[in-house]
Amino acid sequence: MGDKPTILIWSEHPALARELVGAARQALGPGGDVALLAPTGVAVDIRSVDVVFTTESADESPEAWAALLAAAVSQTEPALVLVGATKLGLQVAPRLAERIGAGYAAWATGFTLEAGTGAVAARCSLYSGGALAYHQFKPGRVVLTAAPGALTAPADAPSPERIARQSTLTAEVDGIAPTVIGVRPKATSAARLEEAHAVIDIGQGVKAEEDLALIESVAALLDGQLACTRPLSSDRDWFPEWLGLSGKKVAPELSLLIGVSGAIQHIVGVRDSRVIAAVNNDENAAIFAQADVGVVADLYAFLPVLVERIKARGMRPAWQ
Repeated sequence: MGDKPTILIWSEHPALARELVGAARQALGPGGDVALLAPTGVAVDIRSVDVVFTTESADESPEAWAALLAAAVSQTEPALVLVGATKLGLQVAPRLAERIGAGYAAWATGFTLEAGTGAVAARCSLYSGGALAYHQFKPGRVVLTAAPGALTAPADAPSPERIARQSTLTAEVDGIAPTVIGVRPKATSAARLEEAHAVIDIGQGVKAEEDLALIESVAALLDGQLACTRPLSSDRDWFPEWLGLSGKKVAPELSLLIGVSGAIQHIVGVRDSRVIAAVNNDENAAIFAQADVGVVADLYAFLPVLVERIKARGMRPAWQ
């Protein structure tokens, strides 16, 4: 690594690979080399990078790409490996980091290399952009993933003076690769939550499944769709899917959160709503820091009154 560090790039998507090359050039400045493991079957302008690795392997598994990148690492000794944060890339990157004994961080939005040592510092997104983490790695190899558009550097323009060294890689995939024994479609609700104008989002404050009839009466009056937090889906099995960091994300006119505590992993799923209203009997619940409108009340006492008042006044939501 020394005075002339190398950054190794890989993504199966050519456009993302070009973005990562541009970010690498910006970080390296006038010195340093950019090496690229080219996507399968994609021609690469050899004036864009200093080293181009290609492969004739037909194996597109995460294990195979991790093995090929490890072979490229052994030839280039990079300070940093940048991998596109795609579905495949997020499987390849941690495998590579474990294989070569490197530091690892996901969802990078910026990084620097320390002159001389090549030590990497990285800024990474957490909770779908709700927070940032800052990593300072010791000198040594580091693997980062970055999503499309996350690194703001422009794509690198080919240089007529730059002629890349080219090499073909082969690698043995060691270890036991997983075997797919069957594929089943994921269970989903009939209604598309993403298209709903109102989402009635329930949490663990709703005690029993038969209480959903009360919630459904509210949803009917608001022309809304029912949704839930992860425990009500994964633990109680009331719904096939949930809202949150690991589930669906919605942006309706109204999200009415009933008995939801307000964990950030769940709020990520509804934070783009135009209005967030919350009902919780705990005045210190975290949800009230996120809501536009908050009601401190027992949901079993409040919701029947809400239904009665809406019916008595003949109120209808603006989107009907």
